[in-house]
Amino acid sequence: MELRQSINEVFQSAQHGDAARLTEILEFHPALANTENDEGLTPLGYAAHFGKEAAVQVLIDHGAEVDAVSHSKINFIPSNTALHAAIAGERNMGVIQLLLNKGAQTHIFDSDGHTALHSAAFHSDNVELIRLLIEHGADIHAKIEGGESVLAIAIQQGNHNVKEFLIEKGAI
Repeated sequence: MELRQSINEVFQSAQHGDAARLTEILEFHPALANTENDEGLTPLGYAAHFGKEAAVQVLIDHGAEVDAVSHSKINFIPSNTALHAAIAGERNMGVIQLLLNKGAQTHIFDSDGHTALHSAAFHSDNVELIRLLIEHGADIHAKIEGGESVLAIAIQQGNHNVKEFLIEKGAI
């Protein structure tokens, strides 16, 4: 199988959660665990975005770098980590927990200047997600490049439960 076809199959398998096929490909081409597609996205970010926990596990088991930052060429997708992608996508708590358990850092900024906590406050009113990120070291006082806090983002997005939780935790 040619390399380009293998890369495409890695991304298709990651998107659809085909862990068995992903394992087959990565055993033959282990470096593909950290490849990028033509759009500059990583297979781990893809699997995380689509909430495919088994595929995320296979990629990590085959050496995918948990904190690798993609080089997105898509204008509405920032260059980010798999943790950011999981939060912006399906927000599968099993995937997010797995990434955090494997050492995903919560303080890395994406190309829009957001940490994982900023992304969570933007995309969801899920207090459990916010709590999980804080338990894994997310800084509730971190500000994006424009100066906005996590609390400000939650307020702007109308995420009332997250806003209240952040205030309880001392966010300003």
